[in-house]
Amino acid sequence: MKLPPRREASFGEAESQKTLQDAKAAKTKRGNAAFQLAWLNRRDRPIDIACLDLGPALVLLLPGEPFVEYQLKAQQLRPNAFVYVAGYGDGGPGYVPTQRAFLQGGYEPTVALADPSAEQIIHEAMKAVMKK
Repeated sequence: MKLPPRREASFGEAESQKTLQDAKAAKTKRGNAAFQLAWLNRRDRPIDIACLDLGPALVLLLPGEPFVEYQLKAQQLRPNAFVYVAGYGDGGPGYVPTQRAFLQGGYEPTVALADPSAEQIIHEAMKAVMKK
């Protein structure tokens, strides 16, 4: 699957380059700008999701640091199985909030690199790899 990058100007290449090159900018802001540039440079490279199906138990590997709602969705997809969700299968997108979390705010949605539409894309990929 491919997760689209954020669309806000502050997450764009020009703004991220500007922040990265600003020696007076806070280290955290410069670090976030560097992560954003790396994410933009690899946006066309697909991310794999894997699911190890052991019959009564499944291990689902998702990208980034997914919110707990992805675990809950995985359990809904296979309600009669023990489902374990692990993150960081690919660290590129960083935090992976839900669309709702972007509206609620907080630290993670503020620095997440993938667009809020990533939730639906991940759900579709989860359905595909978790089929019986």
